[in-house]
Amino acid sequence: MRFLIDENLCDRSLESRLRSEGHDPILAIDVGLLSVEDPRIMIWAIGQGVPVLTRDSQDFEDLHDLIMAAGGHHPGVLAVRFDDDPRHNMSHRAIGIAIGKLESAGVPIAHRIHVLNQWR
Repeated sequence: MRFLIDENLCDRSLESRLRSEGHDPILAIDVGLLSVEDPRIMIWAIGQGVPVLTRDSQDFEDLHDLIMAAGGHHPGVLAVRFDDDPRHNMSHRAIGIAIGKLESAGVPIAHRIHVLNQWR
């Protein structure tokens, strides 16, 4: 699967792991999206037709709601939620596994938000 990794998850080791699992990740930093607001990230993703992998789930949920309310379309959001208990957070390996499970399930990605923590 090809997708954009938002700046908040930009990490060469995550990119490498996902690439080794057959995915085609694009780091935001590599396409000039360093320090840009989330709406600009979504605009770029829509223009390229690729989902966004992010840990800004609330911001992207708001963008999703706005786009859907306006009758628009987007290529999807893959959200990773982190909390105060590090045991609940996802490792790079867990993110790769979750994306693989989501993809294998044949669930539509576009026009939806998928919380990867639920796909462990």
